[in-house]
Amino acid sequence: MSAILKSSTEPDKSVQALPSLRVLTSHIHLQDNQYITCLWSSVKQHGVDVDLLRLTQIIAQKIIGGQKMADVIHLHWVQKFCPLAHKKTPQAFLSTLKYLVGFIFLKLQGYKFVWTVHNTFSHDPKLPSIEYGFRWILSRICNDIIVMSEYGKQEFIQMFGRSQHIHIIPHGNYIGAYPNRISRSEARQKLGIAPDQKVFLHLGQLKPYKGINQLLVAFSQIRESDAVLLIAGSCKDDQLAEEIQQAARSDSRVLLKLEFIPDEDIQLYMNACDWVVLPYQKILNSGSALLALSFSRPVIVPQKGALTELIEDSKQGFCYAEDGDLAKSIDRALNTPVEQWKEMCAQAFTLAEQLDWSRIGTLVYHVYQ
Repeated sequence: MSAILKSSTEPDKSVQALPSLRVLTSHIHLQDNQYITCLWSSVKQHGVDVDLLRLTQIIAQKIIGGQKMADVIHLHWVQKFCPLAHKKTPQAFLSTLKYLVGFIFLKLQGYKFVWTVHNTFSHDPKLPSIEYGFRWILSRICNDIIVMSEYGKQEFIQMFGRSQHIHIIPHGNYIGAYPNRISRSEARQKLGIAPDQKVFLHLGQLKPYKGINQLLVAFSQIRESDAVLLIAGSCKDDQLAEEIQQAARSDSRVLLKLEFIPDEDIQLYMNACDWVVLPYQKILNSGSALLALSFSRPVIVPQKGALTELIEDSKQGFCYAEDGDLAKSIDRALNTPVEQWKEMCAQAFTLAEQLDWSRIGTLVYHVYQ
């Protein structure tokens, strides 16, 4: 964790005296993630005005002689500009080219481009050659790149060959972003979980790259009758959903809630569990890990991506090197004394507190300059 904090771009103390900025962004709100809401709230403290990027509108206004609508264009999940749903390569290429031409036009008009790289590449690219070309060109268009870890920086450099103006600004916490009023006992009562059971939670949209199948296999190797695997989140992959349901039918210790979990109910699952398990097969950044830490819950994670810089083994959770070691980590958790577990919960929350949005907002504001 110290590596992430030390390598973050330090803001100039004179930044706050600078005039306010206007920022257009590709994302204002996300249904299932408060990251964007927290980010914009933090940068607005510096007088930044944030509005949604409407590419056609601002290009048209500039063409007819209008003034610039903003100073900065801040991009996030850029796959929305690379139409991965297209199955026909020509249509996908032309649609992607349209966005790139628009970005280049605005860059020539004096707009500053900033790209926060949440994923270096899509988890399941439909047309990888087109997506890679889009991201490579975008990496040249952008004035500044924001990554969330040293690992992310090196992966970006290796993939796109750009090493200048890359800023490491860590992922912020979710403390206060979601309701957190329900007690542990009340949460367990609502979910039908006994007070003495050991609960392992996997929360969020269920996708193959998140390692849910590997988690089910690992949990099947656990013999403790008081262990519970709680899986909560929507699943748009019918085959994956059926595999999860089959596992639950075969093991009564597996509890399912295969539907979208609204913000109000996240507290229910977080406060009912003892551990949050995130067995990613591939990962760059993990908002889910920050969510767990923000609810004082230790995590079980692989030694992959930015998680290697965020989580210290036996402090904020348990880390494992190979997929085959996941069951061993779950077993370690089951055999963790209560006092040690409480200390790990405290260390998880302390780490989350260090990643406060006030500081992160200042760092992002500094990049805008």
